[in-house]
This record gives sequence, C-alpha cells and structure tokens, in this order.
Amino acid sequence: MEMLSVILRHDPAIYTKGWIVTVAGFLIVIIALFILSMIFRGVAAYFTKKDAEKSAPKVIDKPVAKPAVKTAEGEIPNEVLTAIGMALYLSTNLHDEESNVITIERRQTSWNDKNYGVRHWKR
Repeated sequence: MEMLSVILRHDPAIYTKGWIVTVAGFLIVIIALFILSMIFRGVAAYFTKKDAEKSAPKVIDKPVAKPAVKTAEGEIPNEVLTAIGMALYLSTNLHDEESNVITIERRQTSWNDKNYGVRHWKR
C-alpha cells in the first residue's frame, strides 16, 4: 500500500523535469531543422554556381580562320547541302503512321507459370 501511495503522490519536481525535457526536445528539433536548412541552402547554392559556370559562354580570343574551299562556278558548298538535307529530313519525318490498335499478347514465362505457383490446389 505504501508503494501505491508513493506512485500516486504528486511531486512538483517530477513535473518541472518533464517540462524541461519537453522544452529541450523542442529546441533540439528546431535547431536541427535550422542547421539542415542551412546545409541544403549551401548545397543548392554550390550547385547553382557550378551550373552557372558551366553554362557561361566561353570567350575565344582569336577567331579561328577556316581554310578557304574553292568551289567551281555553279557548285553548291557542302555546308549548304548539309543544311538543306537536314531541313528536308526534319520537315518530312515528323510522325510515324500508326494503326491506333493496342495489341497485348500473353506470353508464358516463369513468372506466370502455374507449375511454379505457391498454392497447388488439388482437384
């Protein structure tokens, strides 16, 4: 009976320790979230800076001189032929012809084989 009275006794020191643990736990969580947010912001800024450096245009000091290609009169240069060919390819091959019919065929594999099933029903 004495044990029960000790357990049921309201000790103010127990309640203050409970509040201290509650407040300390709350502060630990808030501080941890703040630190994590700062780490994530730093990592995001680092990668944003890296991407900006990669996508920045590079300045070329001297223009590269291409050797002059001599073409006969009336001949079309290779660059022009390539551009015309690419334009024709992109303008004619836009879509494939499709039948608009979906065909699903069942195949017998080990995954759906009835011999390898977990339950073997006796019939």
